Amino acid sequence: MSVYTSLSLSQLTQLLNQYELGEIISYEGISDGIENTNYQLKSTSGDYILTIFEQYKVKDLTYFLNLMAFLRSHGMNVPRPIPNSKQQILTQWQSKPAALFNKLPGQSILHPSINHCQQIGTALAQLHTIGQKFSSYRHNDWGYHWAKKTGKNLIDDSNTSVLNKGDKQLLSEELLFQQQLQDNIASKPLPQGIIHADLFCDNTLFEKGQLSGILDFYTACNGSLLYDLAITVNAWCLEEVPDKTTTESTLESRYLDFNKATAMIQAYERVRPLNDHEQQHWPGLLRSAGLRFWLSRLMYRQSRLEEAELTLDKDPDVLKCLLLKHRKNVSFCQSLCLTP
Repeated sequence: MSVYTSLSLSQLTQLLNQYELGEIISYEGISDGIENTNYQLKSTSGDYILTIFEQYKVKDLTYFLNLMAFLRSHGMNVPRPIPNSKQQILTQWQSKPAALFNKLPGQSILHPSINHCQQIGTALAQLHTIGQKFSSYRHNDWGYHWAKKTGKNLIDDSNTSVLNKGDKQLLSEELLFQQQLQDNIASKPLPQGIIHADLFCDNTLFEKGQLSGILDFYTACNGSLLYDLAITVNAWCLEEVPDKTTTESTLESRYLDFNKATAMIQAYERVRPLNDHEQQHWPGLLRSAGLRFWLSRLMYRQSRLEEAELTLDKDPDVLKCLLLKHRKNVSFCQSLCLTP
């Protein structure tokens, strides 16, 4: 459950009086997500999403909302922040920041096809290309330095129950590899720009098989464009489990689907081709992306967030097993971005 701030109809009406929405017909809380309170509502003027932000700073929210407005103005299907009567896209409810968005059509998909992966590859490349014109800058709070600090804390914490001895050994080895990777990249930095940094299946919408929306820009920042592609390939291109059940054995055997991954990368490259330096570091960036989400999901598990129950796609072991596979299959990883 992710409705941390409950609103009655009278409270909702009071908040929405800042906007010209007409009469509220219906509203309900949205349980997806683990960080913000979201309500979907229908009024006589249309369908909307109200978000109350539970932890973000106003400075960061200004960046996120301005980025969404910018991408929307350049033709991307992202939620449009709606200004209130004072032409502000960020408002407040009981000292918490809040914003209103148009509701995009479609539903998230759980089992993406090759065609879905192609569409996401194209859209991500468009986001990266359009984002080059966005003038604001935001540091990546979830980059290598965060991973190094978080990983070492987990390794050194003798009281943690989220890592066994083997996990700690894996994490130690991976942090060493990532340090070497960062040193190698430093001499010739990879192309940088605006990245989504969390483009998982539940952050998109499809309607009648076509991509109708990209959501949740609250980890967006400036970073390596290749890293963002690696996050997205890890998220979208896993092999399907035939019986739709997940056990330890299926996690260990499940890996990237070659056809899905190459379809996504080739679609991406039709908009923004990868350079030789990016192709060289592709296997390492797949590992970086796997490590980032393994660590962040371990953090959520360790904190035992009662409000946000971990579901299958938030399971840390999914990313741990993927990371292990990346370590063992460097040639396969390299082949994904070399297929003509």
